[in-house]
Amino acid sequence: MEKPEDQGQSSQVPRQEVRLLWDCDYWDGPLNGICLYQGERYWFEAIDPFDEEQDEYVYPRRMGIYILSPEELREQEEIHQQFQQYAGMHTDYDEKGQRSIGAVRPQNEWKQFYSWFEKQPKRDYRQNEMIGWFDL
Repeated sequence: MEKPEDQGQSSQVPRQEVRLLWDCDYWDGPLNGICLYQGERYWFEAIDPFDEEQDEYVYPRRMGIYILSPEELREQEEIHQQFQQYAGMHTDYDEKGQRSIGAVRPQNEWKQFYSWFEKQPKRDYRQNEMIGWFDL
């Protein structure tokens, strides 16, 4: 994941003002997903999360906050609903920012989600307008 060129024009958002709703990709912490900021839903995504020289993830992770069009948000919500139905709710965050660990569906049901998901267009929201960033 490369650093977006407009990051220099975006300002840091205090972490306590951002609420993670769910993550879509996770490796030793969230890499991207949907967050709530100032009452609106946005895409968040790690900016340069991996240090190639050290061969490890960088902490804290710097997360860009990107605007989604209404259609892009609907697509992400549909994907998430399908994921919840067939894989589980373990990627959701509660009001305190805790993941619902243990809310996993039986593994034999996951195939229904992943076979459907593979047919969905792949999206890269890092070219959307970035309104700010926060450290996680």
